[in-house]
Amino acid sequence: MTIPSMPIPRRLLALSLTCALSLTPLASAQTLARPGWAGSGMSTDVWWKHAVVYQVNPANFSPASSPATDTAATTSASPLHGLTQRLDYIQSLGVDAILLTPIQPDADHPQEINPALGASDDLDDLIHESSRRNIRVLLDLDPKIPNDTLSNVARFWLNRGIAGFHIVGGTDNAHAQAAIVRKAASTFLGQRIVIADADPTLPTDPRQRTYSPPDSSTAPQLFLDARPGTPDKLTASLIRPAIDTTQDILQAGHTLPLLATDGPALTRSISRYADGQHDLAIAKVLATILFATRGETLLYYGQELGVPTPETSPLIVWDAPPPPAKGKPAPAPAEYDKSVPPNAALQDADPSSLLNWYRQLSSLHHGNATIANGQNITINQDDKNVLVWIRKPQGTSPLTPPLVIICNLTAQPVNLSLKADIVRLHLRGSFLRTVLRSDKGMGTMHLESMTIAPYASYIGALRF
Repeated sequence: MTIPSMPIPRRLLALSLTCALSLTPLASAQTLARPGWAGSGMSTDVWWKHAVVYQVNPANFSPASSPATDTAATTSASPLHGLTQRLDYIQSLGVDAILLTPIQPDADHPQEINPALGASDDLDDLIHESSRRNIRVLLDLDPKIPNDTLSNVARFWLNRGIAGFHIVGGTDNAHAQAAIVRKAASTFLGQRIVIADADPTLPTDPRQRTYSPPDSSTAPQLFLDARPGTPDKLTASLIRPAIDTTQDILQAGHTLPLLATDGPALTRSISRYADGQHDLAIAKVLATILFATRGETLLYYGQELGVPTPETSPLIVWDAPPPPAKGKPAPAPAEYDKSVPPNAALQDADPSSLLNWYRQLSSLHHGNATIANGQNITINQDDKNVLVWIRKPQGTSPLTPPLVIICNLTAQPVNLSLKADIVRLHLRGSFLRTVLRSDKGMGTMHLESMTIAPYASYIGALRF
């Protein structure tokens, strides 16, 4: 059946046309500057509240390491172009946003792209191709940009399709910069965000358990928090209070913590905590802390593959080695070797690799409601140097049981009994049904007595 069109009153039509014409510049500049951009305002989902952010230095994606069909394509490629060609790999990690380290040549040219990294078209392609994969592009801002021009600089990049910024530093000036950029970003549609290195409203002493609510109009949405993953040693007594503080911050309605273990200013964690025997297992423990605690996750390019410090060149080998000659046996899998770049293709094919552990944790981070929203409750096993915490859902039921996460931070197997702790917390359960585990163990874990392998990570659902 055809519905007859209704005549529009002339005055209403004129008013509609006037509003449309007056809004067109705003829409073109903010929402439609890059058609199809994931932050175009067409979705009401708050993507950054359960985000995985992937920080990269575009210079690491050199033309020589980018796939190309011929020599001419190789010589014309830029690092930003090379990064675009690795978006399928980045997407496989469950990444919600890419954070680019500074791409401007210097603070005197904050609206330009360093020619060594690429041209404006390369950035446009990166934003467009990222959007097709539902990935946002964020940008580090040079802290030396004068505050009186910072708002205009932010607007310039937001108009290009950048989804947000990272403000470097924890000084008073950095806090002021974050407020300036947040105010500028708030006038744009599409959930533009600001990440800061510190939240000025948090107490400097983590033992203080009172927090003032931030000004929602100027406070950053995320702040970079390295406390749970960057102590000098993997010690439960240091990491557990940081996990508790994260929960307190969230309960107070604060800026969300963006948890990190690696970054441009840090020694790579696989080298920082390595013991030469359990390096990959230790790396899996750190990944578990990143993804299974009550915070968002920041990955630094290559940590999911075990890139070490000092960094090799290239950082990553993307293609598998050629097959052995006919009649020759395939070489046995090699132990992790920090002297050579990690091979992405080999780790992709190995279900027990570090890369696939990151992928499993990222999938759990996005897909499990208890991991996404459940309360953190730590259990003190500091005397055994074992990190134990519970993710308790808002409504516990057989369909939504609490999850128990256990990380052995020692090179020895450890025997635990968690039954008394579960009873004290008024939770019902007698055993843990495995959700994820980093070792090769099988079967359930009984609360009365369980053995955790050296540097093992275990995630189990509480059952009775």
